[in-house]
Amino acid sequence: MSRKKTGEIRAVLFDLGKVLLHFNFDPAFKRLARSSPFGAKDIEDYFVTSGVEVPYDGGKVSSRFFYRQVKTALRLRLGFEGFRRVWNGIFTPNADMIALVRRLRRHKKGYRLVLISNTNAMHYDHLRKRYAVLGLFDRHVLSFREKRRKPDEKIYRTAIRACRARPEEIFYIDDRADLTGAAAEIGLRTHTFKNDVPALLAEMKELGIL
Repeated sequence: MSRKKTGEIRAVLFDLGKVLLHFNFDPAFKRLARSSPFGAKDIEDYFVTSGVEVPYDGGKVSSRFFYRQVKTALRLRLGFEGFRRVWNGIFTPNADMIALVRRLRRHKKGYRLVLISNTNAMHYDHLRKRYAVLGLFDRHVLSFREKRRKPDEKIYRTAIRACRARPEEIFYIDDRADLTGAAAEIGLRTHTFKNDVPALLAEMKELGIL
């Protein structure tokens, strides 16, 4: 839930995964297993324990380098384009939240809308082409571009500047409590989203956003 502060909300900051879009890696692990001597559970364990995504999401390595790392570790018989299709095929839209973005975009108060996400180049390139809702945001603050991931305070400071508002004038929606907690520490009003759209809308109405 949000920290109660005085002042009117001028900007809304949205996380991407598990807020605007659902994602599920299980089908991707199963598809990768068809091109690997390892089973889907072994592949899942590799991604969970290796931390291979962290430097990729942080913009420290290229998509090709990331692919080569995964290919070598999992002994994949899969080219880069095939891997990219599997890697990107994990997302489905959250229709209620996309409708909320469209509603805010049309709102008479003219809220500034900013997207903030720990994501990587392959996912982002795929999503911006596939989901028009990303084009409704005034700015995208992305970990692979900023070379830092949430909850690093510096990426939140970048997002605050992108919102063109004071921290207490920003309402931030993310699915992880550690990330909303870090943002709340520097003054943002926050909601930890668990696909609880009615609760989110009720809070936004209470704050005078809707």
